[in-house]
Amino acid sequence: MSKLTLRPLRLLRINTGQLETYKHISSMENNNSKVGGKEQTADGLQQPSSGKSVAAASILRETDISLGEAGARELLKRTPNSYLLNQAYGLWFFISIFLLTLVITHEVSTEQYGIYAVVQTAYNTILYVVAFGFEDATYTFVPRVFAEHGPASAASLIRRLLMARLGILAVSVIVILFALPVLATLIEFSHLSIHLKLSFLKGAIDIQAQQVAAGLRNPELQAYIIPISIYVVGSSVGSLLNAVCAALMRMHIVLVIGSLTQLAMLIIGFIVLQLGGGITGMIWLLAIGSVLNMLAFAIWLAPLLLKRGASYKQPLKPLFQLGISAWLTNLATGALLKQISIILLGVFAISLIDVGYFNLSFQLADAANLLLVTGFGGVAGSALAAAFVGNNYERLSLSWQTLIRVETLLAAPGLVFCLFNAPNIAHALYGSTYDPVGPLLAIFIFFNIFVRVLGTTIHQSTLYVVNKSRLVVLGEWIGILALIIMGAILIPSFGPAGALIADGVARVLTGGLLLAFLWRDLPHKYPIKFTLRFLLALILAALPSILWHPADRTLLVISGCLFIVLCLGLLLWIKPLTGEDMEMVKGVNPRIAVYLKWFARG
Repeated sequence: MSKLTLRPLRLLRINTGQLETYKHISSMENNNSKVGGKEQTADGLQQPSSGKSVAAASILRETDISLGEAGARELLKRTPNSYLLNQAYGLWFFISIFLLTLVITHEVSTEQYGIYAVVQTAYNTILYVVAFGFEDATYTFVPRVFAEHGPASAASLIRRLLMARLGILAVSVIVILFALPVLATLIEFSHLSIHLKLSFLKGAIDIQAQQVAAGLRNPELQAYIIPISIYVVGSSVGSLLNAVCAALMRMHIVLVIGSLTQLAMLIIGFIVLQLGGGITGMIWLLAIGSVLNMLAFAIWLAPLLLKRGASYKQPLKPLFQLGISAWLTNLATGALLKQISIILLGVFAISLIDVGYFNLSFQLADAANLLLVTGFGGVAGSALAAAFVGNNYERLSLSWQTLIRVETLLAAPGLVFCLFNAPNIAHALYGSTYDPVGPLLAIFIFFNIFVRVLGTTIHQSTLYVVNKSRLVVLGEWIGILALIIMGAILIPSFGPAGALIADGVARVLTGGLLLAFLWRDLPHKYPIKFTLRFLLALILAALPSILWHPADRTLLVISGCLFIVLCLGLLLWIKPLTGEDMEMVKGVNPRIAVYLKWFARG
């Protein structure tokens, strides 16, 4: 019987990410050095030597980092498509809202539209009050959990956020439905009388308990309580589900559901107004539409939301801390900035017609500001969160700088064109009845240009990602204080124009503060040279609008086309892009770099 020959075994190297991870782990373990009975790990921390427990902890830590990096890259790869899908929906959203506004302004009186504007602002304010920043927490934390721990862990976090949102809504609806009459009675019995006198207000304000109670018992307000409550529930839950789609870069869901909802609202809204439903019918339509939109999102996302087997449970404390900061910030930017202006207009007895003019100019300027960058809503915050996985400041800084440049490229041309053509745009869109909106629109667009090119919204999301949300709150509330002081000074003399100037200055001040707070954290700085060159080209292209004032929509479109042609010619001459910009573009998409090289120096 022949003897069995034993040959030495040879290990073959297989290039897979997982094996590479364990090789790196093994190398780290071998390099650990014992110091005085303690083992010093690769990150410089000293821990008691505990054999297998230390090795196991190292394996888990390094494996999480590897999985997180792979997940971050996957989310970042989805970002461009998610932006395009969200942008397509955003364009349709603005078009449908604009068409609906046109229908309303042509079917109801200016006073009725003023009432609609006040009610619309009121329930939007309630939405911000009950939001508690859950959407921003979703953008920031869900991408991290999804990248590092998988879909089941992300689903667990989303379910807990939804339960918290539903609990807050339950309390809020009870207060809205039942507490307002009780509150009115308590105020009336208290015989409250407040006399407020400020020297710069040029007078005094007297607030009597009977006036406050009468306002809370207003029959119109009572009639709108139920639809407002329904709208708040549907919109709040739907908004959180929308944030989930943005966090996971699944914006095709938002495109389909949101587009169909807006189309239905436009068609049914037109029918309601033609049948004489008026403002009341429109408010009920918004309430019912929000509930149907919420249900559609819940059904589509059900497979993800119900996924089990979570390997990690994210603590809620940091989410709530960021959420409260984001809530205070959103309350300031999304609700209080406009609501305070409307309150000040009411304090100084500005007519409802002027309030309507203010609302139209505010709404139209915001639409121009967001028209081509609405696709970044949520997507930008999720991309920044994914870029920062592993505390990668270099990648975060490049992403921050890229988003600022792209936002400037997309938003600034439209804003500059609207600035030089504001009276013509207002007349062409709303008719001669709303000609006073033109100068007001120009005022607010002027300030919105600075807000956009500063990259205010990008700074806000970046500060959330680097765990400096409190600085965002500080900057926003300094802006609120500036709005109150300037509004109180300007509104008595300039009416709605003064309110828009105060609001614009507050926004620019906030954007500058957020940039200052972020300046030292990022290795790459704000692209000031690119911004100045680009704005110079846009302003030169818009100068012919000073001499030519198109009176109808067709000529306005021709003027816009001429502006675009001049912009391209001037950009070829000024060349706002640098060699560094081109290297960045090549790294993202070499095909785009081939076309952009004509706009680059050197």
